[in-house]
Amino acid sequence: MSGKTYAVVDLETTGTQRHANHHIIQFGCAIVSDQKISTHISLTINPLRPVPREIIELTKIDPAVLKTSPTFAEVAPTLHDLLADKIFVAHNVNFDLPFINEEFKNVGLPPLAVEAIDTVELAQIMLPQAPSYRLQDLSAYLNIVHRHPHQADSDAIATAKILRLLLKRVHQMPGPLLKQLAQLSQSLSLQTGQVFQQAYQQNQQSVLPAYLQQIGPFVLRREVKADATLEYRQLQDYPATTAEKVRQWGHLLKPRLAQFEMMDFIQQQLSATKQQSQKLVIEAPTGIGKSLGYLLPLSYQLTATPAKRLVITTPTTVLQSQLKRQALPMLNDLRATNFSSVVLKSAAHYLDLSRFANYLRVGQQNRGTVINEMRILVWLTQTKTGDLDELQLTNYETAFFQSINHLPTLSPGNRYYQVDFWRRVQQAAATAAIVLTNNAYLAQHLSDFSTEQAILVIDEAQHFADDLTRSSRHYFSTMRLAQWGRQVNDICHYLLDNADIEPALTPYYYQLNTCQHQLEQFTSALQTLNDQIILLVGQSFITQPVYLDLSQAKTRQNLQHALTATISQLDHYLERCLLVETALNRSQLSGATQQRVHHWQSLNNQLEASLGYLIAARDHLQDPVFASFGFYLDVDDDGISYRFNWLAKTHEQLRQELDQQFPIQLYTGASLAVGQKFNYFLRQLNLAADQVTTLQLASPFAYENKAELLLPATTYSPSENGADYDRWLAQVILPILQATTQQTMILFNSLASVKNVYYALQPILGNQRELFAQGVTGSNDKIAKRFRFAHHGVLLGSQSFWEGVDFPGEQLSLLIITRIPFESPKNPMTNYRQSQMTAGGQSPFYADTLPRAILKLKQGFGRLIRTETDRGIVLVLDERIAHSSYAREIQQAFPKELSLLTLDNQVLPQHIHDFYQQN
Repeated sequence: MSGKTYAVVDLETTGTQRHANHHIIQFGCAIVSDQKISTHISLTINPLRPVPREIIELTKIDPAVLKTSPTFAEVAPTLHDLLADKIFVAHNVNFDLPFINEEFKNVGLPPLAVEAIDTVELAQIMLPQAPSYRLQDLSAYLNIVHRHPHQADSDAIATAKILRLLLKRVHQMPGPLLKQLAQLSQSLSLQTGQVFQQAYQQNQQSVLPAYLQQIGPFVLRREVKADATLEYRQLQDYPATTAEKVRQWGHLLKPRLAQFEMMDFIQQQLSATKQQSQKLVIEAPTGIGKSLGYLLPLSYQLTATPAKRLVITTPTTVLQSQLKRQALPMLNDLRATNFSSVVLKSAAHYLDLSRFANYLRVGQQNRGTVINEMRILVWLTQTKTGDLDELQLTNYETAFFQSINHLPTLSPGNRYYQVDFWRRVQQAAATAAIVLTNNAYLAQHLSDFSTEQAILVIDEAQHFADDLTRSSRHYFSTMRLAQWGRQVNDICHYLLDNADIEPALTPYYYQLNTCQHQLEQFTSALQTLNDQIILLVGQSFITQPVYLDLSQAKTRQNLQHALTATISQLDHYLERCLLVETALNRSQLSGATQQRVHHWQSLNNQLEASLGYLIAARDHLQDPVFASFGFYLDVDDDGISYRFNWLAKTHEQLRQELDQQFPIQLYTGASLAVGQKFNYFLRQLNLAADQVTTLQLASPFAYENKAELLLPATTYSPSENGADYDRWLAQVILPILQATTQQTMILFNSLASVKNVYYALQPILGNQRELFAQGVTGSNDKIAKRFRFAHHGVLLGSQSFWEGVDFPGEQLSLLIITRIPFESPKNPMTNYRQSQMTAGGQSPFYADTLPRAILKLKQGFGRLIRTETDRGIVLVLDERIAHSSYAREIQQAFPKELSLLTLDNQVLPQHIHDFYQQN
């Protein structure tokens, strides 16, 4: 950075298309020299055309000021002279530099022929764990004051501060890492890569600091062994009274009577009996402090008996990370000790150093993958876990991440065995005082837990039964397997055809020929399997779930034989391929052949994963307790292929294994009871009332002063669907959103309605409020992340947005529920579960559909009021909440202090506006 002068530029424009009569309306520039911002410039520019209203709203530029400002032609010579001898920097340089060059061209000046750097790419690489790379979000992440986003001068100054920080970090990188970054950086935008190349030239001899080590091509953070002597001190006894709790914890923990009640209940139940096993069920509403409510009393079980250890399971990996990041450090502070803990996920969440090294050698290189490769290399100097979720990406399903994530197995002969992240996690989990896992992992790896891990907490337990069912549900697609087989066949043909002209392939001609022959055998067996399945169904085109009758022994045997033959041929093919893949020297292959070999390996990985599912299907067909499994076909994600599925009807076998593994089980969540009863929750898990001890805690919030529950007087018929219903929704919602500025979430039952309503609202509201729509504006994670940073945002969501997302305070103030969230009977698992109830003489609606909807509504409402200071309105656009035979039951989803208020539709916007003005 020393000796260079940077012009850090930000432009505000009338639109993003520089060739479509869009022009600059504001120019901001910060000059950085000698590692300091020496000056900054701000110019408002008359674009000589109308400025779209959404741009005025975004930039807050006064149109009257624009009219009296100079034109670009008048300021162009000065700007050209200012920028011509400096390094051009922008946050997305591929927008700003071409745009200003187009403006220079329009007034007869030559384009800038300067070096240019992109701070977005630099930030993605040097700040690999940042949650977002938008300028506003990045400034907040780095604690950079950025008071006026989307104003060019403020944006330019913020970008300049970010540039200084990033350049400093680049020059602090050790020489071996800089060498790798410099080699990869040629694919970056414009001259961004020169930052790494020049840093390497200056620092290539720099030594590794003590906390880093070099293993092969990687610079890794050294593993620091925890001081085991800190783990278990003989601390004071559990504080039995409120006064004692306040005395011990009051310096860190705000007293909450409901939280203390939860703690005392757990402590008393585990201390008052000598039973070998216990099951506790606790409904702990939002605001109680549930995590510490169970962690603190259970921690006394750990210190009293150091051999006893705790496992906590959650529905999602996100909740695992939250507990690790927030609750456990607080526990250690409150207990003045150091409970060792580890987050345990499936292998696929972790980086495989061996696979990543291979990808760096032969993987497909484009700007997107190069940036990811560079950010991971930098991240390796920071991460202690190797958990790819730390990168906070929104999509880990890309070919790149599927090529570098960890496989379930690891050989001791692996070059990276000693530093392998997945092995270290498993090793730590075997001895940690507290293990944080998720329901899917627990169900699939139950036997891996030690007998000392005797206490199990099921957090957000309302998901547990469904997660157990999903863990037993697997599938394969013969049509997709056939598609992969055809792609592999094409690659084999190519390799055989090129064996004469590429010397590196020549020694493997015979093995490749054998692979192709074995592939043909597999394809033939797969066709027989497909024919056998179609014969069972009696139809060749699947449009909805079809349940298979496999009660006849002969039918099962035919399917077993077809599966066994397919498994055998696929296994033989993969064995042959492995010999070639292992021996082939890819560095001697041409670039095109390397790409094909890499694709071949990826396809073989998919086929190997499918082999496991084929084996599982065969094993389930051979299971002597076959009657406990259901088999059905449904449509694959591509909408064309079908899948062969199987799932468990009951959890009885898994329930018995859980009881043997964990004598103490604690189920807790905010939505376990329907009204005052836990019957539905217990029935889901096949638990009898006399097997458990229950506690239902009251909410700490005075809802009558904090929230309102509204219903419009005129609603659309709940039996109607389609475009007319979605238009009605938009007509009701639009005036409410126009009358308010509060952050709003709208919950739907279908993604189709989300899209229809979004496209109806966006043209009218898009210039006033930022709209996010599931399935339209990005992935779920990206939408949730952007919504948290938004002001006056509107989120339209379905499915996962009903629960598991946390928007406290002003992040969410208005909740609109379009319909009671009854499950679709078309869902295969719902259909199958309810068909079993009908066969058992139960009413699926009252035994399953209604209680599920009540609990989901309860979860949805829980998104609104998260803290003591929150205020909000929930508007339900479904008349059945007040006018149905089950209205009284459905209203149990909401706090009893919250009375239902019905208002004329035209009055709703003003009423909602007034509520927020008064509060």
